[in-house]
Amino acid sequence: MARRNNRIAIPAGPAWTAVFRSADAGGTDGPGARELLLTCAADSAFPIEYRVEAPADPTNEQARLAPGEAARITGHNQFIRHVAMRGVGGAATGGVEEARF
Repeated sequence: MARRNNRIAIPAGPAWTAVFRSADAGGTDGPGARELLLTCAADSAFPIEYRVEAPADPTNEQARLAPGEAARITGHNQFIRHVAMRGVGGAATGGVEEARF
């Protein structure tokens, strides 16, 4: 797995911040990922909400990570191409810690 910077400043919502976007989704993070480890930094002042934009989660469906929590997401039958996050209650710190292509 490729290690990544999980110390991204994630502004509070309602807007979303892209933390992983593959080349075919208009980003610079290389090919789509088979698996990502998403984290909310242990010292983050606020929790993070995240959603997969491509392939798209259903509208208004997101998950939350509290400070110090992590979630491993897997693209079972397709690559993950775009993940977005937003701070809940204020700016948070987190991002994608590992990616498997």
